[in-house]
Amino acid sequence: MRKHKIRELFWGLAFVAAAVFLVLNQLHLLTFHLGIGTIIWTIVFGVCLIESAVNKSLFGAIFSIAFLLIVYAKPLHIVKLVPWTILIAALLLYIGFTMIFKKSFWPKFYFGYKKDDSDQGDFTESSTSTIEGEDIVINQHLSSVSRYVHSQNLRRVTVNSSLGEAEIYLDQAKPAGAFITMDINASLGEVEIYIPKSWKIDSRRLDVTLGELEINGESTGGGPTLVLTGQSRLGELEIYYV
Repeated sequence: MRKHKIRELFWGLAFVAAAVFLVLNQLHLLTFHLGIGTIIWTIVFGVCLIESAVNKSLFGAIFSIAFLLIVYAKPLHIVKLVPWTILIAALLLYIGFTMIFKKSFWPKFYFGYKKDDSDQGDFTESSTSTIEGEDIVINQHLSSVSRYVHSQNLRRVTVNSSLGEAEIYLDQAKPAGAFITMDINASLGEVEIYIPKSWKIDSRRLDVTLGELEINGESTGGGPTLVLTGQSRLGELEIYYV
């Protein structure tokens, strides 16, 4: 996965938002008035907060919030706390959370994975597993996951992905018929799908908003059709023939 693409997407949207707010603010079209510096720092620290959450950086998240509090000290009536009290409090919070949650402050996510006695099975920042069944559901949120689908009678795949990265390997899957439906609900992230060269792709029912659908390679024909439905917002959907 190319994480820098998500970073570029966030910062690109940040600069666009800053430009829009700046113009509207100068034209007095907003019901509230913000200084140019406030707009710029809000966008910067806001994006830093989102990026820190995606990368599971507790330090970045806490200090992004701290700097946002400093920026909005007057409206929040906390001028007396600026800047050192807020920064010291942020540092103490960071130290305290890292001591309490020694492994990870962020919650752990489980994705229908069956754990046996020989497997630790905790899915935190990233996870890999093999799944089977006719109807597959893959959930990913604030994490990076890899799913190897080995179904021998695959009919439908549902992908729920947000703020992270998902790799889905269908090259070992066998279709139940001439069509396989993949329902995608993705936002602010990257989804990569790997399919056999014999499969065909029908993306006419897929809504891509402020994002990109990229198909790498060409079908040799003779296989089923992967029908893409749902929507992909502010992210990238890449399909690879293997």
